[in-house]
Amino acid sequence: MTSFGWESESVYSHPEDYYSELLVDISHARQSIELVVYIFALDELGQRFFDALVRAARRGVSVRVQVDGIGSAEEGDVLAARFASENIDCRIYHPLPWYLSAYRWSVTPGSFFAKLAHFILCLNRRDHRKFCVIDSRVAWCGSFNLSIDHLDKSIPWRDYGARISGLPVELLRENFSAVWSRRPSAITLQDMKFLRCNDSLKLRRLRNRLLVQHIRSARRRVWIVSAYFSPSGQVIRAIKQARQAGIDVRAVVAERSDIAVFPWLSATYYADLINMGVEIYAYKPGVLHAKALLVDDQCVIGSTNLNHRSFYHDLELDILLTNQQSVKTMAESIEQDIAQSTKASLADLSIMSRRFWFGWLLRVLRYWM
Repeated sequence: MTSFGWESESVYSHPEDYYSELLVDISHARQSIELVVYIFALDELGQRFFDALVRAARRGVSVRVQVDGIGSAEEGDVLAARFASENIDCRIYHPLPWYLSAYRWSVTPGSFFAKLAHFILCLNRRDHRKFCVIDSRVAWCGSFNLSIDHLDKSIPWRDYGARISGLPVELLRENFSAVWSRRPSAITLQDMKFLRCNDSLKLRRLRNRLLVQHIRSARRRVWIVSAYFSPSGQVIRAIKQARQAGIDVRAVVAERSDIAVFPWLSATYYADLINMGVEIYAYKPGVLHAKALLVDDQCVIGSTNLNHRSFYHDLELDILLTNQQSVKTMAESIEQDIAQSTKASLADLSIMSRRFWFGWLLRVLRYWM
């Protein structure tokens, strides 16, 4: 792979802009589209994307779509059948064992009973990636699902995404194709300066190690935005070491989550980190769903949360941004989030509250959360 970086980087924090400009790129596709998303809902927004992909296929574009068996559990089978009627190949990653009609669309090959056994054993492993590759030269990546929830005005969702272009985009297509074909990925350590993926045990260990090393390499700042904040022990130790070295460490976490109890679990980490001088901010305006890590003048953005699911179980994909303007834009977005958040203090963490004790009970289950 080329040693050069992205030809262009654009950062998005408003869902209307992200979705509308992604649809424009889909309308300009001439050769291929690969789309993988955790949730593809057949609501108003999902229908817009369905129609755009159908139009692309009708003008001769090769279109492949993959959704997750839990994220798109209710509509995955219907979605795949509708795509199939338009000669678009759609696959479901690990359908739930009791959604028998979804088996024919699964990524996993084999007989009915072989699939049933596999889906039971792999129930906890999900495809949490969210990206789209267009003509192998343009890609979109972030935390946006294809669901109208992300456009909710009364309870707004906070997400980040990015549009990138250039030769390294082929690496995202390789990541898609490896999972699609259930084959070993060709991604190497050298490629990891463009993206972070974990579609094999080797790459998962490498990605996790690079995450910890990235935090430890900080010289000025480590700014974290994590919708589901429940870091592994390795990440916690790296955060503490950064703070002990005098690094500016801040974390924006969810006060309100689409997983209602997760903020209670996250709160069990606060006291220890606050005592170390880490600044923790609970995002107030709506549902925090964004995932980003800003270390000095590099930003990692994509689908990865600082939780055990992302570290040990789910398929994730993130990209590294290094362009001065895109990093500046991300820093400004995080500062906006901080300005709309409440800074956590030790006084807020009463050990007498039911939430405190329930949060610690959830710690027993954090490996699966």
